[in-house]
Amino acid sequence: MKRVLVTVAVAAMLVLAGCNGGGQGTPTATNGTESTTESEFSADVSTPTDLDVSVSRAGPGAGGAASADLYPPGVDESGVYNASALVTRHFETAGANAVMRAEFITGGGTTRLVHRNGSSGERFTMVNETRGTAETWWASNATVVRWNGSASPSLTYSQGDTNTYTTYQFTGLFRAVPFLILNTTDLAVDGTTSVDGQEVLRLSIEGVRNTSGGFVVDENISDLRGYVLVTPDGVVREMHYQSTDDRTGATESVTVTVSGVGSTTVDRPSWASGYPDLTVSTGKDSSVLALEHRAGGSIPVDTRLRVGSDFVAYGNVTLSESLEAGETLYVVASGRFGDYNVTGSVGTQPDTPENAVSFDRLPSISVFADGVELQYAPEVGRETGTTGGFGSGT
Repeated sequence: MKRVLVTVAVAAMLVLAGCNGGGQGTPTATNGTESTTESEFSADVSTPTDLDVSVSRAGPGAGGAASADLYPPGVDESGVYNASALVTRHFETAGANAVMRAEFITGGGTTRLVHRNGSSGERFTMVNETRGTAETWWASNATVVRWNGSASPSLTYSQGDTNTYTTYQFTGLFRAVPFLILNTTDLAVDGTTSVDGQEVLRLSIEGVRNTSGGFVVDENISDLRGYVLVTPDGVVREMHYQSTDDRTGATESVTVTVSGVGSTTVDRPSWASGYPDLTVSTGKDSSVLALEHRAGGSIPVDTRLRVGSDFVAYGNVTLSESLEAGETLYVVASGRFGDYNVTGSVGTQPDTPENAVSFDRLPSISVFADGVELQYAPEVGRETGTTGGFGSGT
């Protein structure tokens, strides 16, 4: 079915893994030589210890007569008659506060992920066991911190509408893709079982449903089978489905478990804490970029900041004095067609130069210091030509 069951999800993960999240016009560093000074703020750059992505399923169980009070929205005695209603209810009930674990197994290897969504933040962790790579994110509103063991620097702190923020919005695709099975297969009621002591309805895959507006069966995929366990209020607590790739004989599968609905808490880890709170804004004519230091450790003298807008890197500005909390750095840039000059000063707004560039679209400032890339951009949704990514965060 355009191989949506497994391959699309894994391919999307590979895309995310290849996005190192550089800010607009501010390419991510490829080595550890971007910073020439130590920042005065403190950041924990050690490898996170909480990278558990294990997935343990209860299994389909057996027996149990299904009664009408167990049917969630979109399901009756005939099976799933409205998959969209079921999926919608699941995300309405469990989308804002729950733990989702998923495992994707293909002929190319195994990838596991865990998404924890709490009231004060969320964590997304992905481990490719075959490649030996791991990354984890912490996010709250438009603040996103990413640890990627394969990148240098390994930590990226993002505040505002940066590329890292937008990239994080793509993780929502990975949480949604497995549920496409509900729209592409015939699911029949197959009794009941229990998950964590709660009685749930068991649905079994009876075949593939071809629809004019959806996915079609890949002729190279066969022996599709699996089950879904769903609560009366529409929470999909567990699903597992697998198929055979007739070209390789490999079994491909997806497993998803959902727990902690309404009771999940997410603490901000040490590696996501201790960063300067800076905001980016533009003047009335967008020719001046202001970096306001609101709280946290100072950015020391001689630190280089990379300035960009609309995916164009204008260049670096070096601090002639430290940027302390309560102070503002003003930046202007001039030039055309790749030949730019960037200047900045703390506390005093510089004169607007001739041929001044406009920061009206996707402006950003990045700092490489203390083994961390700091990315700052205007607030999400601010009217500077930016689209605000795929949402406003948690």
